[in-house]
Formats: sequence, C-alpha cells, structure tokens
Amino acid sequence: MRRPRGWQASLGALVLFGSLLAACATPSAPTGPASAPPARGGPSAQSSGATAAPPPPARVRAAYVAIASNMLPAWIDADEGIYQKYGLDVELSYIAGAAKISEALIAGELDFGVAPASSAIGPGLEGVDTVMLASWTSKLAFSALVQASIQAATDLRDKRIGVTRRGSNSEIWSTAVLAKFGLQPDRDYTVLSVGGQAEQLAALQNGALDAAILTPPTNLVARQMGFKELLSYRDYSLDFANVGAVTTRRFLQEKPDVVDRFLRASAEGVAVMLTNPEVTRKVLTHYTDADDPAMLDEALAFERSRTARDMLPTPEGMRGAMEELASTNPKAATANPDDFLELAPLKRLIDSGFIAGLYK
Repeated sequence: MRRPRGWQASLGALVLFGSLLAACATPSAPTGPASAPPARGGPSAQSSGATAAPPPPARVRAAYVAIASNMLPAWIDADEGIYQKYGLDVELSYIAGAAKISEALIAGELDFGVAPASSAIGPGLEGVDTVMLASWTSKLAFSALVQASIQAATDLRDKRIGVTRRGSNSEIWSTAVLAKFGLQPDRDYTVLSVGGQAEQLAALQNGALDAAILTPPTNLVARQMGFKELLSYRDYSLDFANVGAVTTRRFLQEKPDVVDRFLRASAEGVAVMLTNPEVTRKVLTHYTDADDPAMLDEALAFERSRTARDMLPTPEGMRGAMEELASTNPKAATANPDDFLELAPLKRLIDSGFIAGLYK
C-alpha cells in the first residue's frame, strides 16, 4: 500500500505531502468486532478432521480520492489489518480527484475507488459500466478558506478559487454554495485545478489562490495559519451520495467474492470509526499529521455526523449527486440514479445481520 506523506507547517513540507508517496509499514492486528468469512473446505475434509489450507489473499488495487477524514474507513482497514482479515491483499494508493479515479477504473488500473457517486455516475452517463456499491457519507460539505482581504462571499467575484480537479466534489460543492450568492463559475470567478488538500493549502499560503475549498482537518490547519473560514461546512452541506466504494459491473461479475470481502472490510472500517475513537484518531494522525486534539475531535465529530452505518446511499443523496452533475452534463437531468447503483451485495450483508453484528 502506498500513502502520501503528511503535511507540516512549512510550505515545502506541504508540497511534499501532496506529491510524494512512501512505503507502508506492516499493518497491526485487526481491531473490529466482525468475524472473518467462513473457512472453505469440502465435507470430506471436515469429516476427516483435516484442516483445509486457507486460500491465498486476493490481490486488489484500490485508491482513495482525497486526504480528508471521510477516507477514514479505508485508512482504518489498511492500517488495522482489516483487509487482510477478509482475505484481501490491498494495494491502497492516493489519486486526487473523482475523475482520475474514474479513468483508472475504466482503464482497468483499479479494482475499487474510494470515491464519490460522481465517479460512477459521470462515466455511466456516457455508457461506461462504473457503479457505486456503497456510500457511507451522506452529506457533501467543505469549507471555503480565504485571504484576509475577502470579507463576504460576494467578494469572491473575479477571484481565483482552488479545487481538487474540475468536476470534483470540491467544485460541485463550491458551485452549489456560491450559486446562493449569485455567483457562477467561469463567469464570475476563476476555478483552478490545484490538486489535493495540501496543494490547495500551499497555493493559498503562497498567494496563488484567493480561496481554497477544504475539509477537516485541513480547514483547521488553514485557520491556525490565519486564513479566514468564510463559508463553513457546518452551515453549508448538501444531501449527496458522497464517498463510498465504486467499481465496474465487469469486476462485480467476474469477482463477486472479492466484492463481498471488500464491502465487509469497508463496513468494519466504518464501525471502527464510529465506535473506537482511539484507533480512529491514531489513523487520522497517521495520514494527515494532524495531531492537535481539537483538530482530531472536530474531524471525527464531522464524520460521525454524516456517516451511515448501513452504507446505503439515500434517494436524496443520489438526487443531489445527479442535480449537481446536471449543471455540467445535461444527461444527468433525465437519468435514473438507480442505473448507477449495484446495491445487491451490500443488501445481502445487511439482511444477513453482518453489519448489525459489528455494533454488538
């Protein structure tokens, strides 16, 4: 598994954080409460008392879309040995931007994206077989951090606003929120594709941006640096099928068992995030270098407020994702959100009591 280095207070370290990846240490023992899938062995092996050798771990390539706290379930799975618990050898990497995740899935370079619904819907509108399997985050929320000279949202007219990538969640959120103030992208302000959270913060610090669209804990780092939180995630959130598991129908058909295992691990990562603050803070610090207790607590509270235990995307969240995509792709206005979901594997876990059992 690859992971980016955490950012430090200096600009140079911030840039390094967004651009370099380091080798991962061996994960620790799993901490979640669920049981691993039952061992495979034929009746003859069981009756003779022989123990069947476990199958080798399934190799999986996955990537998460941002250095943000809604990636915590995947980070927990990787660091706490939960992927291995379910027989998965996961190479987990960081690819900034939902569109980049989609491209890698389409090219067969990834098996799963830990990404928003737009990673499935955008290509799906063009006939590609990308689908969302689960969504543990039900709200889309960011903060706009700005230079000291900007006192009101209307002051962003003719300014430079940084997002991860064009079409990313950060742009979807900023477009929707700034529209409430009569501002439209490209007409009233310039949208710049800067990269990940660390790169946006670095660009804000060196004056290349007038505003950056950030999430906890990066928004808190920016506040400590003296930047103004003009629009807060607390006040401006959208119903949105946000981060979860995305794949292709092709992969689902070819490897349904791997999909089942990945969803089990994801559900356990969610359960650990919601029930084990000590482990969650440790993992969040590992990936972000945010070690201030107030930052960690705010980030954790933020995620708990918008995380669904069952990981089912809500109808309102899917409509929100479709409506925002319709602003750039008219096909989304008349499309059926269900066409971009494959929820049968997740519903089997729910109906079996597996997910409920994680909280006992």
